[in-house]
Amino acid sequence: MSTSREIIKRRKSVGNIHKITRTMEMIATARFKKAHNRAVGAKPYTEKITQLVATLSTAAEGIEHPLLRKNEEAHRTIVLVLTSNRGLCGGYNGNIIRLAARQIELLRNAQREIDLRVSGKKGMGALRFMGHTISRSYTEFDEKTTYEAVEALADEYIDLYRRGEIDAVRVVYTKFVSSARHWAEVTGLLPLVGLTEEPEGGKPAAPVEEYIYSPTAEEIMNELIPTMVRTELFQCFIDAIVSEQVARMNAMHAATDNAEQMIRALTRHYNRARQSNITSELLDILGGAEALR
Repeated sequence: MSTSREIIKRRKSVGNIHKITRTMEMIATARFKKAHNRAVGAKPYTEKITQLVATLSTAAEGIEHPLLRKNEEAHRTIVLVLTSNRGLCGGYNGNIIRLAARQIELLRNAQREIDLRVSGKKGMGALRFMGHTISRSYTEFDEKTTYEAVEALADEYIDLYRRGEIDAVRVVYTKFVSSARHWAEVTGLLPLVGLTEEPEGGKPAAPVEEYIYSPTAEEIMNELIPTMVRTELFQCFIDAIVSEQVARMNAMHAATDNAEQMIRALTRHYNRARQSNITSELLDILGGAEALR
């Protein structure tokens, strides 16, 4: 049985951990609120511009755009994996890394050259440990990530696709729906195929309306399509950021609860040990008193 002194030291150590996890939970909660506002605020714009591009692609017949065509001759795929720079966020990074590893395996089986790019120190370390070669890594993307920073990244991918050097860009990230619903997902950023396909279930598509374009439909599409790619990539980043904060908030909340339970258990253990010591001392005193009679 542990002595009272050992129990006190352990309870003090657990108490210090409880303070740390509680503080980290509060910080993650504050960061989550800011990131949530950004993610929720940007989502309607992302959905609307995607819908607009799909509608105009159907309505403006005969207009072609390099981002709407498949690069059949290219056999190189960019896989962008979005993880965090910091840990203590439960299974957030593990889920993304496992999904990225499966995606890499599928592409290799399809005889595709993989251009692996990773954002976040956790993903970089894990994927290198698994034996994957990372062509480019990013550590500057965090909760303060701006649209301009992501725009530069999207423009690089757009230029590579226009030149026919890559056949696709796939992003492995955590899709955020609500604080209770977020999961690791692979989304195809490029090419923009399937925008004009009919809905599932064989339902007829909505009738195409006739538009009067000013400027021309081609000029509008040339402006909208790259903007859509940039916006979707930015949505992936802010979804990943808010999901990271949710995961860290939940992980620290669970750690805080576990620390509180451990403190209560150690307190009961200490009280029993203390009572046992007191009883033992009383028996020694009574034994000594009997011996003096």
